[in-house]
Amino acid sequence: MRATLAGLLLALSIGLLNAGSVMATDRPDPLQPATLALLQGDNRHAWQSLQQAWPALNSDAERRSWQGMLAALSAQHCGKDFPLTLPDGVSELRLELIQRDAPLLRDYRVQLTGEGPITAAELFDPADRNRLAGAQWEAEGSKGVRVVGADLPTPLPAGLYQLRLMVAGKEWQVALPLPAVQDLDWLSRSPQAVANPPVNPASCTPLWLEQTVLARPQYSLLWWNRIAPDEPVNWPAATPDSWRTLSLVQTSQRGQLVLQLSHSQAGPVE
Repeated sequence: MRATLAGLLLALSIGLLNAGSVMATDRPDPLQPATLALLQGDNRHAWQSLQQAWPALNSDAERRSWQGMLAALSAQHCGKDFPLTLPDGVSELRLELIQRDAPLLRDYRVQLTGEGPITAAELFDPADRNRLAGAQWEAEGSKGVRVVGADLPTPLPAGLYQLRLMVAGKEWQVALPLPAVQDLDWLSRSPQAVANPPVNPASCTPLWLEQTVLARPQYSLLWWNRIAPDEPVNWPAATPDSWRTLSLVQTSQRGQLVLQLSHSQAGPVE
């Protein structure tokens, strides 16, 4: 793992050097502290340095290198070593970033699920847009809440996000370095099947597929199933005026927060 990580960081550093050849020579490399911390195995400092570097990045090349370092750091322990502790009273917290493809349509959605007295939630992207604006709130079990964001026409870019919660009357905020959810091609449309699964670190939960059949026009749940990506995708007998969704889900963590990325292919049952 260490040799592989060192090779990746060397490649990232070379990319940054080439990209920065046209920059002023006296400009400090904003990613150097994170790079050194990663090579020294100081993951806590690496996470902190990666967050601190984001505002100083001023080129696409630097932002791509930042994403590569985020992936390398996440791969070591699946993000479990990220310095995040849930607020008092919250026992579970899951953030889902979703790309949904349907006939002639692609949109994006953010969902947040929590166990505890959460009464408000906002997720600001690197451009300071609240991706949970206009979200619907639903009860989740006896003590939980599910916050379903609105359908978004624009992708979810990589970068430093701000998650803000109101928990039992107290405000809680954390900065989250997140990967992009944009132009995912994990699943094919016809047939609905796994096409290009993402690289999934051994330290993370294995990928899985979720199948749902919904009744239109309310899109109420008729059937749900979860299988491994290498299992055959079978569906129940067709129900008139229904909708099928197949999703490939990848899970990691940001400390005690669970992060899920999902690519969904959906469409009416023929």
